[in-house]
Amino acid sequence: MFKKLKTGLCHPKQALDYLLREPNEYQLIQAEKMEHAVRPGGYLEEHMVKRTDIHEHLATLNMLTREFRLRTILELGTGSGESTVALLDAARKIGGRVYSVDIEPCPEAHATIKAHGLEKYWTFIQGDSLKLEWSRPIDHLFIDTVHTYPQAIRELRKYEPHVRRGGLITLHDIVTWPGVMRAVNAYTRKRPDLRLYKYFNNNGLAVIFKGR
Repeated sequence: MFKKLKTGLCHPKQALDYLLREPNEYQLIQAEKMEHAVRPGGYLEEHMVKRTDIHEHLATLNMLTREFRLRTILELGTGSGESTVALLDAARKIGGRVYSVDIEPCPEAHATIKAHGLEKYWTFIQGDSLKLEWSRPIDHLFIDTVHTYPQAIRELRKYEPHVRRGGLITLHDIVTWPGVMRAVNAYTRKRPDLRLYKYFNNNGLAVIFKGR
């Protein structure tokens, strides 16, 4: 009690702010202040703090790709290029390549990737992921397309066999789109070689390790 009183006397403005606000509101404001106390360094960290539907998972995608040296990366669903930047940054550091597939031309992603100087590590394919002919081995398969059960299960069936042993599959939006999570559960249920981990923050992320 004495310690709290001493803190209030030393920081009267902060103490008054606390008294005038609801505790939850005050804590949220303090958390936001701390969030900006350490400034991001470099383009990847700039994307990590930019509020998007996937920004909290960019570090995870980048780290897994780099630490496991997953050089051949197939991204299904490019959008504005947020996940693409995280994957490309990893590819640049380990001598890898990212192949991105999207039914749309994704001009924003192209502009962002060019601005970061990552074009030489990237191959963009405009088309339907389910109609694309693919035979190349995959180290990291990232899925973020049409968030329905039929789409997700068909993409897993089509591309998972190309993922090498020791490789990785990640899927975004398992929380906000339950069909994606149903597909993941259905596909991995009778596959002891596929080890599933779930993140429930920022719309959710499934991480599937494919055993050697």
